[in-house]
Amino acid sequence: MGRAPPLPFFQRGFSCSVLGGMEPHRNPPTALVLDFDGVICDSVEECFVSSWTAYHILFRKEPAAEAPPAARHAFSRLRPFIRTGEDFVVIQDIIARGDAVSDQKGFDAAARRASADTRRLFRDLFYQARTTLLERDRQAWLGLNRIYPHMAAAFARMPRGAPVWILSTKKPRFVAEVLAANGISVREGHILASEDEPKLSAVEGLREREGFPGAILVEDQIDAIKGNTNPRIRVFLATWGYVKEEWLEEPAAVPLLKPEGFLELVEAEFAR
Repeated sequence: MGRAPPLPFFQRGFSCSVLGGMEPHRNPPTALVLDFDGVICDSVEECFVSSWTAYHILFRKEPAAEAPPAARHAFSRLRPFIRTGEDFVVIQDIIARGDAVSDQKGFDAAARRASADTRRLFRDLFYQARTTLLERDRQAWLGLNRIYPHMAAAFARMPRGAPVWILSTKKPRFVAEVLAANGISVREGHILASEDEPKLSAVEGLREREGFPGAILVEDQIDAIKGNTNPRIRVFLATWGYVKEEWLEEPAAVPLLKPEGFLELVEAEFAR
């Protein structure tokens, strides 16, 4: 009997599990490493709400007020430049100051304007706001974190025990909350915090530690994967994530991966 065709990218499968589904895949040759925000989950609204609360209410001590639509639009425009958790609060600072930032260089310069102590405070306040929102109304918080439909479908296609890791700047407990709410399970220890280590370095360390001859990294921040020279790691830029149009037009910068392409990749790697 021939191999089942790949699922179409629009098929929805929100009740799924990495540990359930197909039979275990034997002798997997490749570790699949996925970013979370912008690859698995569309979390831009949650990141906006948490960073708005952190900056305006906790940092600037302003009274609670509804964020204007223009601030949401500006946040979405700057979202592709995020590298670390505190950068979400940096975006709010840029918006409040009215700075004109249009590229990664300009964003990084604005981020460096804050002292190391201020950046640490931004990070602490961001996670404080996120934790408070989650504990106050878990369902509302989860509703701000939407799993991309094609990713839910892809997880449903994976065999039990698939060699899949999630590598994110988001703390593992928050990633686990979102996945569990969507019926997606990952093996214990397979949700990793990237912290300050470059992602390519973290993936290579994982590959060596787990004994895989190769690894695949799917990311939506081009600087995290651009210039990869490690022949053991294949990298892809998720076109559905928080990417700038110019990243998609830059010739040969990084291989691009569309939703249907990711489903085909999962089929090729695991459905053997």
